[in-house]
This record gives sequence, structure tokens and C-alpha cells, in this order.
Amino acid sequence: MVLNLELPVVETKQETPDVKSIKLGLNEKVDCKPGQYMMVELDVNDPENGNIRSLSIASSPTEDFLLFSTKISQSIFKQKFNSLKVGDKVKLKGPMGIFVLKEDAKEIVLLGGGIGITPFRDMIKYACDKKLAIKLTLLYSNKTPADIVYKDEWPLFEKENPNLKIVHTITDNTTGWQGRTGRINEELIKEFCSDISNAIFYICGPPGMVDGLSNLLKTMNVPQSNIKIEKFVGY
Repeated sequence: MVLNLELPVVETKQETPDVKSIKLGLNEKVDCKPGQYMMVELDVNDPENGNIRSLSIASSPTEDFLLFSTKISQSIFKQKFNSLKVGDKVKLKGPMGIFVLKEDAKEIVLLGGGIGITPFRDMIKYACDKKLAIKLTLLYSNKTPADIVYKDEWPLFEKENPNLKIVHTITDNTTGWQGRTGRINEELIKEFCSDISNAIFYICGPPGMVDGLSNLLKTMNVPQSNIKIEKFVGY
């Protein structure tokens, strides 16, 4: 059911140098599936692009708030988002979308880049809280270690869920970085996915990355029906 809501900002957080989060308080439970998005409306006058954007819900349905994180640009909408303070009201319509966690899957591999991580935080937190038996792997690519969104939460989720593995890979500024480097490639996927032909793959990030990885999975003979994609355009 699509709802029209107006909710207060209860917390704001600078996640990375250019990613900002807001938490919205819930006075009633919103029935959403992990991975869905909302249409978010802000009080701005932008004749060219309008005052509504679709933003993935980064909080799990098991949490008592709605979390939205976005990359801040010079656009009027993003500047308004960046300036929101506790107590401000935000209008929402949703939830919407079919990029949702398949709860009965045996193995799921999440391939994320940059701010494309938002629906994956939702799915991972949900899987932790619901104690789902899915073998769940997140391969998360960023330009620099400073760009990793929700950096403090990933180790906590891994501790909580023995079926969860989170792998960071850094493409640009790797000085002093002890972890993986380079883009997500076939080798990395094969290292962490135990059953390529039956695992379900979710890809979320900038369009170029999504297209590149979905083409890669096809060359690896992953069935089209096992590839779910969500493109983040116009950040």
C-alpha cells in the first residue's frame, strides 16, 4: 500500500565528506519490504527538476525510523536535503519498488558502489534482525576508504550475523589501505560466491557500474532471472 506521510527529522549525520543521512521518526509502522524506495518531497522551488526525488530506504523495516542517505551535489534539492535540521518535516510517498530481498534464497551476493549501498544496508540489517539463514555477501566498491558509507556499522552487522561477509574494495586512493583494491571483478565474485549458477545477485550503484557488472555476470553464465538491478542516476 502506497502511503502519503509527513515525518519529522530526528537526527542528521555526515556519513562521508559528500554523503549526508537523515533519520525520520515514525509514529506508526510503515509496511515496507527491504530494498524499496520512497518519493521524497522537499520544500524547494526548482522549476527545472522539481522538488521530488526517489531515495532508497536505508533503514530496515525492523527499525523504528526511516533512514535516507544521499550524495550531496549543488542541486537545489540536494542542498535543501543537506540543510535539514532536527524538527524539520519531510513529505514522503511510498514505499515503492521491486528491488527487494528474496527472503527464501540460499545465497545472495550484493554488489554495491558508492551511495548505491543504501538499499543494501536495509537488506543486511533486516537479514540480521530476522536471523535469516541466507548466505549473504556484500562486495562494496568505493574510490577511497573515506567514501565508505555506514563504515562503523558493517563490523557490527558481521558480528551479529555469522552468515554475513562484507568485503570492501578501493579503486583510487589506496595509500595505507590494507584491504582489497580495484573494481569488483570476476575473480573477486568467484572468491566469495560458492554457487555462481544458483546465487541471486543484486547490483546497485551508478549506471555505468550496474551495466558493467550485469554484463560481467552474464558472461559468467549467471541466469538473467538471478540478476536484480537498481541504477542510481543524477546524484
